[in-house]
Amino acid sequence: MTKHIPPQRLSPAAPIGSLLKRAVERPAKERATPDLGYSAAIRMLPCLKCGLDPCLECAHVRMNSAAHGKRQALGKKPSSAWTVPLCSGCHTRDPDSQHKIGEREFWGRLGINPLLVARKLWEASGDVVRMRAIVMTAIAERG
Repeated sequence: MTKHIPPQRLSPAAPIGSLLKRAVERPAKERATPDLGYSAAIRMLPCLKCGLDPCLECAHVRMNSAAHGKRQALGKKPSSAWTVPLCSGCHTRDPDSQHKIGEREFWGRLGINPLLVARKLWEASGDVVRMRAIVMTAIAERG
């Protein structure tokens, strides 16, 4: 007859409650404070919809995107990294403005991925000539 051997632990037992609150690795937080120099540069670019130069407004892109690593909490303003140039008419006042028809509908009609443009602009921050080229290319290539 064989002797019964109880199961053995492969690793030591974890302290009580430690498994309930595991540390979740989260991406580094985006800058919460506005970057006034960057915002001023965005305001000096042409509007992505009508081409008004300078547009004089920064439009924050609020939609989420796993592809761009952007998570947006409800009711929180996105960081400056997620801004694109729009004039006041295209941004808020016109009947077909971004704020009146909704962000996804607005950018869908325009045929521009605002997250891609915002990311490219952020990467080019400090180089206004390159930033203008990014906006002009986005306008020329829109659907």
